[in-house]
Amino acid sequence: MPAVAFKMSRPDYAVLHRERDRFKRDQKRAAHEAADIAGEKMYRHTQAKIRSVGLGRLSNATGFTSSKRTRQLDRTPYGVMFARGGDESLAGGALESYTQGTTITPESGEWLAVPTPAAPRLVNVGGRRRRLTPATWAAAGLNQKIGKLIFRQIRSNLALLVVRKVSLSAKTGQAKALGKGKPRTRIVPQKDVVVFVLIRQTRRAKRFDKDEIALIYHNRIPDYLTRILRGYQQGFR
Repeated sequence: MPAVAFKMSRPDYAVLHRERDRFKRDQKRAAHEAADIAGEKMYRHTQAKIRSVGLGRLSNATGFTSSKRTRQLDRTPYGVMFARGGDESLAGGALESYTQGTTITPESGEWLAVPTPAAPRLVNVGGRRRRLTPATWAAAGLNQKIGKLIFRQIRSNLALLVVRKVSLSAKTGQAKALGKGKPRTRIVPQKDVVVFVLIRQTRRAKRFDKDEIALIYHNRIPDYLTRILRGYQQGFR
């Protein structure tokens, strides 16, 4: 019986290692791209939803970023929508209110103050631009520019802060202290002008579900990953 010889050669593990490393790099890169795609679609969908429920301007208070956009490619891939100014900002509070529903009560004192068009929205206090409240009225010099605030109780849960002897802009309705002469282009009301409506509390009903929208695009990430990796394999690198 003739002898049978076996010859074995050692496989080229270097090729396998290179292919393994390439695949791992592609997976990581694809994960960052998929998180960016899913996150931006979630962001755009949420903005559209905010507008559709009648909160159009609030859509501009949201922002979006991702690990791809911030070039944090050594971190876990992410895409995140956020409130511009932070969660503690007015925009952050409004977004939380309309996505969860909440009862808003005054942080201090007895009343929540809602300004009317007769009051300026922003004022300078101590060299800083701030949102106008009854507490900042005098500090902003409005006792002289417009007039002193007068409190009027309407009922147990409603009151007004009014000013007297003012004129109003025909275009904006903003109040200004009445001078000695009769203004030519401004309106002079016969009654006191309301600059703040005071209420004990207000309820914000839930208007949309951001988590429900986020889940839609979270569930699509595997499809995005598959599509991106297929593109890599076809040479689009």
